[in-house]
Amino acid sequence: MMMHRRNFLAGVALAASALAAPALAAPAPLRLTYVQAWPSSNLTTHIAASIIRQKLHVPVTLTTTSAGPMWAAVASGRADALLTAWLPTTHATYWARYKDKLVDLGPITTGTWLGLAVPKYVPIDSLTQLDAEHAKFGNRIVGIEAGAGLMINTHKAISAYGMHDMHLLTSSTAAMQAQLARAVAHKQWIVVTAWKPLGIWSRFPLKPLADPKHVYGVSGHIDAIVNPALEKRSPQVVAFLRQFKLPLDDIQAMMVQLDKGEPLAKVTAGWIDAHATEVAHWTQQ
Repeated sequence: MMMHRRNFLAGVALAASALAAPALAAPAPLRLTYVQAWPSSNLTTHIAASIIRQKLHVPVTLTTTSAGPMWAAVASGRADALLTAWLPTTHATYWARYKDKLVDLGPITTGTWLGLAVPKYVPIDSLTQLDAEHAKFGNRIVGIEAGAGLMINTHKAISAYGMHDMHLLTSSTAAMQAQLARAVAHKQWIVVTAWKPLGIWSRFPLKPLADPKHVYGVSGHIDAIVNPALEKRSPQVVAFLRQFKLPLDDIQAMMVQLDKGEPLAKVTAGWIDAHATEVAHWTQQ
């Protein structure tokens, strides 16, 4: 009887101990920051987040912001990664400021281009010709969000090419595309900040303006940038991000799908399903 009582008490103590023991800790969420207004940033980040959740079983939180705060968040450790580093030129200012606090995992997308573009019916071909025709453009260059690397470089281009009569209009990517659509519909002169990949190249008859002084740099790439702490905390995520590739043509094709009204979740899921072999290779552990 005494033996049974001791066994019972031991079982109660063991059960109480098990209840008191902390549960196994869930993996800390991966904190991705991105610029929602940039279609390529939106697509790349959501595709990567879905793969990390589904294949690596790591929770992901997404924070949308503008370019400057995005870089600052990863450098300070408030976020773990950004997948929207336009290098070597567009985000050169941010890289120079924060590179000692960051790790560049390499390119996700290659063959990018940035600069100014006009409709094909506008009879100019170079940045050197813009200022002479300033009145026909309403004295303005239609830009995007303040703080974007493209906007920083456009201010430099205005100075480098002596465009003293041209004013850079700060707006948003969506607003820029809306103004472009209206101008093209009425065959009006317009010059916009533009880049590849972007869906406007499929929607409108555009041409890039030559940049003989290379203010916007040459063809570049979009890299994955992480805070160094992530390499120790989640090496499997870092290994995936080193291999993750999203071709420029694929991004541009998905942008057209979004422009046609297809939901972001459907577009990104479709890309993941179509590239199941690559995804399996990137996430093998």
